[in-house]
Amino acid sequence: MATITITIDPVFAHLGPLSLRWYGVIMAIAVIVGALVFAGQLRKRGISSDHAIGMVIIAVPVGIVGARLFHIVDDFGFYWHHPGQVWTLQLIGLAIYGVLTGGVLAVVIYCRWKRLPVWRVLDCLALAIPVGQIVGKCANIVNGDTWGYPTRLPWGIVYKNPNALLPAGLLGVPTQPTPIYEQLWLLVMIAILLWAMPRLKTDGTAFLLYLGLYSFGRFFISFERVNNLLFLGLREAQLVALVVFVGVLPVAWWLHRRAT
Repeated sequence: MATITITIDPVFAHLGPLSLRWYGVIMAIAVIVGALVFAGQLRKRGISSDHAIGMVIIAVPVGIVGARLFHIVDDFGFYWHHPGQVWTLQLIGLAIYGVLTGGVLAVVIYCRWKRLPVWRVLDCLALAIPVGQIVGKCANIVNGDTWGYPTRLPWGIVYKNPNALLPAGLLGVPTQPTPIYEQLWLLVMIAILLWAMPRLKTDGTAFLLYLGLYSFGRFFISFERVNNLLFLGLREAQLVALVVFVGVLPVAWWLHRRAT
């Protein structure tokens, strides 16, 4: 991995006061790609792929709301002094754990409504989510909104465009390529999931494996992310990752006991 220089303007057009960003375009592509994988996984498990559209329509807006709430909590000091920035039409500042919380809640509600097997449907997300995340991380790379600490390593990301969302003092400075680290970890996760999923016989365990693997990687990658420290020198994402990683173990045990 060599140093990557990002000169692209994250804003590609303006409609009055609204700035149109590549972030939104790439995120839309990520949703489409993830939805296609999700539909294929539903078919594979004997569930009509038509449900994928209905779940995506509900999960995307609820996921955006959840993501925004997580982001506001993470940067509460800023939003306390700038309450007008709490809600914005710009698709920026979306925290992945908020997306997961809101999106999964929406999927569960849909499953209850349509009387679908909840845990089996969630297993269909185990591959769809990380595939979508890999695409979505390209939006973060262009946007410059998940910057890492300055680095002297032979690799890094250098932002040159003043519209990038990292602090102005880091323009032109090599920073840790944390979104690329995450993409690489997601590729490892997908390989593990592809190997493990045919061997997991209990509904829900594939989804829990995704949560555990992602939380494990995100915990360590976040040490290189410039985010606010909340507790014991850890960031919001790290604290959530710890809770999720520990929490999947008893839930997996409960699912296994229930199935036997």
